[in-house]
Amino acid sequence: MFDAYVAFQAKLRPTAFALITPQRWATYAEMDADVNRIAAGLRDLGVTRERGVVAIRIANDYLTHVVFLALARLGVVSSPFNDPAPDLAIVAAERAGPGELALTEAWLAATLAAEPRPVAPVRVGPDDLIRVMLSSGTTRTARRVPRTWRMLEDNTRTCALTYCAGRPGRWVCLTGMDTGLGQAMTLAAWSQGETLVADYTAGQLAESLEALKPSIVGATPSFLRQLLGELPPGFPVQGGMRIVSTGGVLSPAVAREARLRLAPEILISYGAAETGSTTMADGAWLETHPGAAGYPVPNVRVEVVGDDGAPLPPGEQGEIRIFSDRRSEGYLGNPEATARAFRDGGFYPGDLGRLRPDGMLIVEGRVDDRMDLGGMKFLPELMEEAALGYPGVKDAAAYAAPDATGTDVCWLAVVAAPDLDRQGLARHIATSGPNLPEARFAWIEAIPRNAMGKTERRRLREETIAVLTSR
Repeated sequence: MFDAYVAFQAKLRPTAFALITPQRWATYAEMDADVNRIAAGLRDLGVTRERGVVAIRIANDYLTHVVFLALARLGVVSSPFNDPAPDLAIVAAERAGPGELALTEAWLAATLAAEPRPVAPVRVGPDDLIRVMLSSGTTRTARRVPRTWRMLEDNTRTCALTYCAGRPGRWVCLTGMDTGLGQAMTLAAWSQGETLVADYTAGQLAESLEALKPSIVGATPSFLRQLLGELPPGFPVQGGMRIVSTGGVLSPAVAREARLRLAPEILISYGAAETGSTTMADGAWLETHPGAAGYPVPNVRVEVVGDDGAPLPPGEQGEIRIFSDRRSEGYLGNPEATARAFRDGGFYPGDLGRLRPDGMLIVEGRVDDRMDLGGMKFLPELMEEAALGYPGVKDAAAYAAPDATGTDVCWLAVVAAPDLDRQGLARHIATSGPNLPEARFAWIEAIPRNAMGKTERRRLREETIAVLTSR
């Protein structure tokens, strides 16, 4: 299973780098030895498959990856640090809280300094649970997605054969291993014997790009925009690098800037924790087809359906439904959410879109994000695209909040550079298109986003209501 990737590469290319973080560069041989050390130590502490789902809550990125593989070697089901309902949480601390197992500094030092004790992998069935992912969208309510060995390995192969294909070398992922993109790129890199570069901020990566010379950079649209903002003046375009964007709609303006200033090749991957990779697109297609998510990857079928669940004709907007061999069957312990999202034999990710006659999927926004402004239906991405094209706007998010009469109006939260012309921005928004509603502005330090960089519009709405009602 996937824990064998590192063990195999440790024999085949022991001195090649498996993982690079700002703090450590580790070879495959070094990492595999540490995986055996930690696996043996955890087994001695009673961590076995019978313990249930084990969350990894460790700040050290290298150690997080090692524990992830050690648990897999023991056949233990792991989950992200923010899993709300694990059976056990592993923490690097001096004292354990309720439901926690503390790995103290002394234990870690002694365990990592010991001679490696080879641990025979605990084998379970390919359709048995091995990983729990979280899929909260933008609601801040975590939904626990079960993933089996087969699902993870199938998605790893799809990743390696699609957006990672043809780019050996160092693969950077800016979203972290607890996200779908981060996990897929991590396992795909090790399955191919490549080097994973992790735990870099956008600023650190901008400073290190020429030294690291990555062949792939995986990022959400918001993280990609941050990276572009951190690039030093005169930074040369990296001809041998590919950008992979996922986790939200990539705007044509950001894609264009990335191709001109960072790397000429951009691929867009659309999917969900519940399904794995679903469609692929060339970022250049955004110039003529904004919102392009591309064509279904092998063993995936995508439909756009109406309120009655019937497929809509090409060109009509509706809700996206996904059929995939890698689809989960539901959420753990949440039958209500399962009934809403898993229907009619498919999965509803909560996105709005349409299909072109040739089968290309266009994603236009989130069902929950669609604003009803006194009867006017409006997707916030249109407002954000206009704002982000104005000089001095570092980030922006549109959302709805009620006015004094209780009617929802459009708000635009803006992260502004010091020299932003606020009145000029208002004029720019007002003249950017006939379909844009009038906006009220909220000037904030940072747009609240989840782990995949998606805007938490509900949080913005709640905070705006709290401010308005306190006056």
